Amino acid sequence: MKSIICHFYNEEYLLPWWLEHHKRYFDYGLMINYKSTDRSVEIINKICPEWQVVDSVNPEFNAEEVDDEVMYYEEQIPGWKIALNVTEFLVGNYSLLTEDETPKNIYVPSFYFVDKNDTTSVDSSKPLYEQVTNGIDFVDNPMLRKLRCLHNHQVKYVPGRHFSNFNDTTDDFVVFNYGFSPMNEDLSFRKLQIQNRIPESDKRKNWGSEHHDNNRGLTAEKLYDILENRYRPQSKDLSKKMKTYLEMLE
Repeated sequence: MKSIICHFYNEEYLLPWWLEHHKRYFDYGLMINYKSTDRSVEIINKICPEWQVVDSVNPEFNAEEVDDEVMYYEEQIPGWKIALNVTEFLVGNYSLLTEDETPKNIYVPSFYFVDKNDTTSVDSSKPLYEQVTNGIDFVDNPMLRKLRCLHNHQVKYVPGRHFSNFNDTTDDFVVFNYGFSPMNEDLSFRKLQIQNRIPESDKRKNWGSEHHDNNRGLTAEKLYDILENRYRPQSKDLSKKMKTYLEMLE
């Protein structure tokens, strides 16, 4: 059995792509709803009606409480599992995820997609990986997005659910992380809203700092300044490396 867990808040923009991709490879999905007020739940029920939507017990995105809730549900789910955000699409050799009682962890790196220019339109009927190819390779900047973990047993997360054991990075999977792509008003709105759900206690610890600009408050102007000066200079065409992982899906 292969399962995916995701917590979400007002993700109606990226959710259709995310669900259409993962429903082909996972037997079960558990979606943890943080009081969404948009069409997120409706979209999940339409695209993946067999998946389960549960309301979070947490009022905010407190990093430790978010991960405790994920671990609570993971403990009840047998087989292979992974917890991802709606920006993260798992791509690779799913045929390797066979029934196996031996505890295993598969540590997965990320391509962090960053548009060279703003995207005025994208086709919602086509996978994002057919439309977006510019980004930052994990080989060039491994600390930008640390590893995610595919596992078939119970694991203990640190806040954020990232891992840093880069010597154990797999060659069989990668996460396509659409952090700054497709870059348009919809994605900008998504990124700016998250800071309003992060508690002050986390902001003081600088957890989730990319969402609140080190507790200074993230504005649209600051978001684009970060994009232009920090991320776009590192972005390059990843289509050749993407192809290696996409061929594993076939």
